[in-house]
Amino acid sequence: MNALLKLLPVAAAGLVAAVNSDALKKNLDIISKVQVAAASGVELPGIAEAVAQDFIETKDLPLENFGAFLKENLREKGGKDTRDKSKDQWGTEFRLGVDAARNGFSVRSAGPDKTWQSEDDLAFFYSLTGVVGKGAITPQLVARAQAMAARQAATDGRSASASVSVSTMTGPQGTLGSNAPLTKSSLASTTKPKATSAQTAEETKRKVVDAQIKRAASGEAQAQYDLANRYITEDGVLKDYTEAKRLLEQAVKNADSQTLRDKAQTQLDKLNKVLGQ
Repeated sequence: MNALLKLLPVAAAGLVAAVNSDALKKNLDIISKVQVAAASGVELPGIAEAVAQDFIETKDLPLENFGAFLKENLREKGGKDTRDKSKDQWGTEFRLGVDAARNGFSVRSAGPDKTWQSEDDLAFFYSLTGVVGKGAITPQLVARAQAMAARQAATDGRSASASVSVSTMTGPQGTLGSNAPLTKSSLASTTKPKATSAQTAEETKRKVVDAQIKRAASGEAQAQYDLANRYITEDGVLKDYTEAKRLLEQAVKNADSQTLRDKAQTQLDKLNKVLGQ
């Protein structure tokens, strides 16, 4: 394969050399942002496209020889060779990871600080589903990616498990034509076990109930009415008709609108019937 990619970051790097030292100090942050934007928006997606095209032909990913693959297949705009194609514009080698669950791969950069597993890491995920169909990332590819990640972790002085978790990252779903770059902040959750949706829903409900209890105690009629209904239906709290009755009586008394007062009174009347009162 001979993929000709226009690498905007090279031009951005040239901008740094063109300004004097004082101006560079003042504009360093701006230049850094330009470089990051170029890497995220142009270089990483371009590399990912080259890898995808090669996968179509070989049904394989250059996991163990990614650097050599980049040197052989990437060309700078104008055909110049001003930098090592295996490295990002900050001089760190690009890395390739796989994600079997999402049937794709990620091209990764350590970012401006040149340190892996830090806040400025950059990554671009590419889904192969729209290119070659489902099942592109085989167990064999995953095993090879994990082995490569372990070697990289040893080189970085990190734990292998941390490296593997990123190399098989599960970020926002990308599809052909809509793959999106991911920053370290969006990858942070991939190094930690994610809570199940049931756990998340339960935590959210608990927070809502706690807030309603506090507001009801402060005399807020709406919170008293809502919390009373929770005690009646056993929604987030244990069923307690006595407490529900107390809250409804307070809601009737404290309501600042006739509508809320009527609703609370209607519910109180129903509850009194259940209680035989």
